[in-house]
Amino acid sequence: MRNPLTAAPILAALLTGLTGPALAETSVVATIKPLHSLVAGVMEGVGTPTLLIPGTTSPHTFTLKPSDARKLEDARVVFWIGPDLETALEHPLETLAAKATVETLMNAPGITQRGFPEGHDHDHGHDADHKDAEHKDDDHKDAAHKDHDHDKDGHKEAEEHGHHHHGTHDPHVWLDPKNAEAMLAAIAATLSDAMPEHGDAFAANAARMTAQLTKLGDEVTAILAPVSVKPFLTFHDALGHFNARYGLTKGEAIVVNPEIKPGAKRIAELREEIEEEGFACVFIEPQFDPSIAEVIVEGSDAKIATLDPLGSALAEGPALYPDLIRGIAQTLHDCMAD
Repeated sequence: MRNPLTAAPILAALLTGLTGPALAETSVVATIKPLHSLVAGVMEGVGTPTLLIPGTTSPHTFTLKPSDARKLEDARVVFWIGPDLETALEHPLETLAAKATVETLMNAPGITQRGFPEGHDHDHGHDADHKDAEHKDDDHKDAAHKDHDHDKDGHKEAEEHGHHHHGTHDPHVWLDPKNAEAMLAAIAATLSDAMPEHGDAFAANAARMTAQLTKLGDEVTAILAPVSVKPFLTFHDALGHFNARYGLTKGEAIVVNPEIKPGAKRIAELREEIEEEGFACVFIEPQFDPSIAEVIVEGSDAKIATLDPLGSALAEGPALYPDLIRGIAQTLHDCMAD
């Protein structure tokens, strides 16, 4: 029989391990991959945050599965952008993550807010064809929601809003690296409040990543310099913060609500604009159907390329965020430089 006196230190060590990095790994949740990358960088050497929304899923249309609900129930800290992006999470965060500290990073100190362009119409392009598409989408959502019994109230609220608040400000704040620097500071402060024993590590990691982002900004400026005056179209208005930071010229987005396809009238308008304005590229996103862009550029010289604001193809971790920003810049350059 094992001597209880020799077993005691082993048991103590196991219990100690459960209060260290293992706890951090299971109790910090970040919603989207770019945000997860920033949180992972601040937590490096302490623990690893849990990603809630897969990169292949749009945060505008994400709905919780039971396994996702458990992540929120177990969370000690949750980082999200805010209800204008992860719309369907607003109610679950109030209920499932009621015991957690929920940090809304769109409102973090130092974040540069960006209003949508003047004349940005939330119903833009919703002609008769568009309405039909909207009704079909609603039927599809109704069927999908029947498969999920949890959080029905939250789903109902999201459905009524088209899963996307379309607030007055652009929620894609992470695409401006200066905003990412402000987010790093907020992340480090929130984690330090939750785990003060690791406060020095969080602060040091945030400072190191901030220095890296400063260098990244200079690199991106150089990549984009040759194409900064060339106009382009995007699938939806996701790159506003990026464009504003680097002084790019762009046309309007193909759609306002990424869940609703443009109708025939809107497509005809865009085809005309491509010819008149000389748009070199139409950028699509991997989370959405590319066929719309193919119809729009047909018969023109415009090219189609993929921009991924979420980094869906990139590996999770601290390196994802700088790779994402650098990749967006390089894709813009490569498509429009010819």
